[in-house]
Amino acid sequence: MSNQHFFHAVSHAFKEAKHMPSTGRNKSAGLAFFLGFLFGPIGTGLYLQTWTDFFVPLLFVIGGSVMTVGIGAPVFWILCGVWGAVRAK
Repeated sequence: MSNQHFFHAVSHAFKEAKHMPSTGRNKSAGLAFFLGFLFGPIGTGLYLQTWTDFFVPLLFVIGGSVMTVGIGAPVFWILCGVWGAVRAK
């Protein structure tokens, strides 16, 4: 799997996040971003309280780090916060 395929999968996941069932609670997008940025997948999963919101960012970080040989890890860590903000809306 090439980097281009992985980035396409990430963009597709973000498009599908808008169609996923809501968390059922009124969550702050800013706080979700902050916790996802600070604590990564664990912060996103704990704040949004779903396993999906833990595993999807975890796959971003692990897959992206492997595909970019660790160089892209900070970018994918930031995507954890973006995922939390998209899902909290």
